[in-house]
This record gives sequence, structure tokens and C-alpha cells, in this order.
Amino acid sequence: MKGFFGFIFRAVVFVAALAAIAYVVKKLTAQDGQGANSGVLPIEPVKSLDDAPLGGKISDELLKILVCPEDKGPLELVDDGKFLLNPRNGYKYPIRNGIPVMLIEEGKKFQDTSLIRSTNGAGKEKSSAGKGKSTNESTSTEKAS
Repeated sequence: MKGFFGFIFRAVVFVAALAAIAYVVKKLTAQDGQGANSGVLPIEPVKSLDDAPLGGKISDELLKILVCPEDKGPLELVDDGKFLLNPRNGYKYPIRNGIPVMLIEEGKKFQDTSLIRSTNGAGKEKSSAGKGKSTNESTSTEKAS
């Protein structure tokens, strides 16, 4: 008889422990703002940044320090604050939900060659590719002479 009551007591303790664990898990996974969903992970899945609308407010301080990731030159805000433009190569970096997407691939995707300004103010071309080409051509002409 003593063994039977011991078995019943252990079974009741086991069932009570399972009920307590189930209660705690239920409270932690509640979607009423309490528990695990209260700030660590969103309830709705995160949308892709590509689906986010273009534009958003960027502080003047951030605009002053942002540079093109390819040539490290300054950028300009264009298209009503939807893009950051590199006027040296025409790359337009999108701003999505106020976050500049500073990936070279993104700049190339939105590149607008009509916006390229390749002069340094004196009317001379700034491109180092053009200068290197003319130097090589003059060197090869001198060797041929």
C-alpha cells in the first residue's frame, strides 16, 4: 500500500510540473505585448529593404559625412530626397525609410549617366582613366618615332 501511495504522489508531482511548464510557456509566447514578443522579435515578418518606400528624412550631419563607397567622394541629395548622387560616376544610392543604402551594386542599379559632371571647374576632365590613356598614347608615339 505504501508503494501505491508513493506512485500516486510522484504522478501528481509530475503532472503539476508539466502544468507549470505549460503555463510558463503559454505566458512567454502570449501575443498581447507581454512576454517574448515585447520587443526582441517582431510579430509580423520583416519586409525586405527593397520593398521599402524611397525617401525619408536624413540629418544634415549624416549627409556631411556620407561618401561614395567606391571613390570616397562627397554625395548630393537628389530626386526630392530619394537618392544620394555621386556626380563623378552617376551612381544614385537609394534612401529607403530614411536609411541610405550605400552598396555599390545599388548605386550601379540606379546609375544615371546623364548626371555625370566630370569637370574640375577649370574645364579639364577629372577622370584618371582619360589621363592615363593619353599618357600611354604619347609614350607609344614617342617610342615609334
